Amino acid sequence: MKELDCPKCPASPMDQKTVDGVAIDECPRCGGRWYDLGELGRSMKDPYRFQKAAEGGGVIKPRPGSALCPHCAKTMINGGLINEFLRVDLCQGCRGMWLDKNEIGLVGRLLQA
Repeated sequence: MKELDCPKCPASPMDQKTVDGVAIDECPRCGGRWYDLGELGRSMKDPYRFQKAAEGGGVIKPRPGSALCPHCAKTMINGGLINEFLRVDLCQGCRGMWLDKNEIGLVGRLLQA
């Protein structure tokens, strides 16, 4: 399997980690996580609720980002997930998603609200 570098920490390879039965990639430096298409939803306690909240497959109020996708090396877009204030990075090529460490817990809390 190809080693993936963190989109936020230059030249920092990510570690594979299993979260709620889903293998994801996590940066040991910044704690952010890379989710391949569908992995974020599968790692939620209530995948159905997440799927309903994230319908459309895109992000809210997207804008150009600066982070590079660890798979495609394309510049990702930055936009809201679930609401416009939880900003995540989304690759428009492979549809993978990057969440900074502080954003990971917010997804679950927003779903409970």
